Amino acid sequence: MADKQIAFSAAEQQQIEAIVIDKDKEEAIKFLALLVQRFKGSSESHVCGPTRTQ
Repeated sequence: MADKQIAFSAAEQQQIEAIVIDKDKEEAIKFLALLVQRFKGSSESHVCGPTRTQ
């Protein structure tokens, strides 16, 4: 499996710090949902290999 690297902007780093400091569960879940989308959006690979169009 390929390694993935996500870089956070300064604003995102501040948002993470605020979530941790405030222990804000709702904001943490929202941020994680966005992070998951970034992981999913970075690759269009398939388990079975590339798809064919006919």
